[in-house]
Amino acid sequence: MNSNFKKLTKHRKLLLLGLVVVLVVVLIAATSQKVKIIDKTNSLMRSSSKRYANRTLDRINQIVVHHSATIGQTAEDYARYHVLSHQWPGIGYHFVIEKTGAVILCNPLTAISYGVEGHNTPSIHICLSGNFMKEKPTPKQLKSLSKLIAHLRRQVPQHLGVFGHQDYGQTSCPGHYLAQHLHQFQNA
Repeated sequence: MNSNFKKLTKHRKLLLLGLVVVLVVVLIAATSQKVKIIDKTNSLMRSSSKRYANRTLDRINQIVVHHSATIGQTAEDYARYHVLSHQWPGIGYHFVIEKTGAVILCNPLTAISYGVEGHNTPSIHICLSGNFMKEKPTPKQLKSLSKLIAHLRRQVPQHLGVFGHQDYGQTSCPGHYLAQHLHQFQNA
């Protein structure tokens, strides 16, 4: 009976060790999918007299991806341009992904920002910094885009399709070097 008890104890130890390993793997996988979002909604330039209209999250059904069509600029630059040159209430994007992969929250998801005329109410607008007609997005940007899309799909109850700005009009945005990656996010 003593040897059966030792075998049983050995099997329990192995089972416990196996469970610990599985738990560690699951935790590592879960944390690797999290996206760090830097909230700049209160620090980016805004119009003193105009505000974006609001919506509920159930009105959202798509993500529209843009490029800045510039090199070396940031969310602060795009906000300043949209407010001063276009007379918009604020930056036209909900998120900007910088070259470093940093994800900047620019507007709350409830804001109907101006990214694609006629298609703003159902859209979350994500801009990647860079001119992707001339350069490729960085691997860090693509990784952050993937994580951000996964995060948004957890936040919004309905399925979110992923489109490029060029799917809605005469524009080269988000540039062919970024557009070629968008198909991988459709069902991810």
